[in-house]
Amino acid sequence: MIDRKKIAERFKTVATAAAQKSAALFDKALKSPAVRKAADSLRWGNLRPRLVRGGEIVAAFTREQPKTAAFIYVCLFCAFSIGFLDEPFAMARLSAPQQGNLSALADLNPSGWWFLILAGLWLFYMAVAGLSLTTDVFEKNMVKARAVLFVLLTLALSSGVTLALNIVAGRYTPEFLDTMRLYGFSAFRFRVSETSFPSFAVQSLWAVVVAAASFWPKIRWYLYALAALTTLSTVIAAQCFISDAVMGTYIGIMMYFVARWIVSENRENIPLISL
Repeated sequence: MIDRKKIAERFKTVATAAAQKSAALFDKALKSPAVRKAADSLRWGNLRPRLVRGGEIVAAFTREQPKTAAFIYVCLFCAFSIGFLDEPFAMARLSAPQQGNLSALADLNPSGWWFLILAGLWLFYMAVAGLSLTTDVFEKNMVKARAVLFVLLTLALSSGVTLALNIVAGRYTPEFLDTMRLYGFSAFRFRVSETSFPSFAVQSLWAVVVAAASFWPKIRWYLYALAALTTLSTVIAAQCFISDAVMGTYIGIMMYFVARWIVSENRENIPLISL
């Protein structure tokens, strides 16, 4: 027959001994030089100079290598967002009442139709240039045609990179989270209509806006504001995750610099990537 009283007394004895031993070890650790040094370094008076110095190093690196720094910051934010922000935010938006205005604004982005729109504009300016009766009109329309062609190049580069990343990452869209509670990645999925990292809609918007703004600098801030508002609406309407939009924005912007490097007459002396 099991003597519960003896078992309880034995357990109490062992627990008391373990607690005393733990307290002795903790007291010994507190008295060790290494722990005292670590605790002293974490005091605000000693920690603040290190934080300030670290901030100065990061700021200097960002100024000297802005493109490399932007890549690192975007990747770090996307990793954090994928782990902690994307799923709860999308679930909250999917369960919330539909925001008609936000969805309508997000739907204003032509997304995949940008190629046809730009191709149509290019053909229009080329036709007008061909039918022009004066050299001045011809030159003006040729300049516009070349500008549209540059925007089209930027969009093509951005879309190509986005397509490759979507296939490799194979991230489930928010629609899967809503209907099947699927969240995550399934690598090498070729049904890109069911993937969302990076966002096709967001990257195409920013590629077109940034490239177009380079030809119309007077209205560039209005274009940037419209693109930012549309991107925010796309996320709030749960058409893509936060990290999808951030990476899509980054790719659209960076492909503008790649396109500018491609058309540069001095590209042999300008490195595309500098680390």
